[in-house]
Amino acid sequence: MAALAVCLAALLGACKKGPDDAALTTSVKSQLSSQSPALASIVNVETKDGVVTLNGTVDNDSAKDQAEQAAKSVPNVKSVVNNLTVKPPIAVSEDPKIKSSVEEGLAKYNVKGVTATVSDGQVTLTGENSAGEAAGCHESRQRVQAAQRSGQKKAMG
Repeated sequence: MAALAVCLAALLGACKKGPDDAALTTSVKSQLSSQSPALASIVNVETKDGVVTLNGTVDNDSAKDQAEQAAKSVPNVKSVVNNLTVKPPIAVSEDPKIKSSVEEGLAKYNVKGVTATVSDGQVTLTGENSAGEAAGCHESRQRVQAAQRSGQKKAMG
């Protein structure tokens, strides 16, 4: 009778224990690896009492969501704590593109003797008009129109 009680207690204790954390960590890493080996190599997976925690830095929100969904898809995972951070985007200056567009606009309107400089999206046009005042006004308007069509923040003539 005592042996039966000991066996019953051992069985009940095993039932309360829940999933093996090490096995869950391995399963989550395997799931990540099958979906994206690159993602699996940068995501740190820890498990405690069936709760999976993801740590690391990923390139974008999509990768963060993908890692979380992969962890949630593993059987016996109670919940997922997603501590992944997303790298800030690399700012690419649009200034060269804007300058090129302005210069194309100036050429289209046959505006000569004018130079465009661009800084932080702001276009500055410099140069001299060889024509009279009326033609100069007309050319200035053309310069500003050409600059505005290029999509920069502000045009100065």
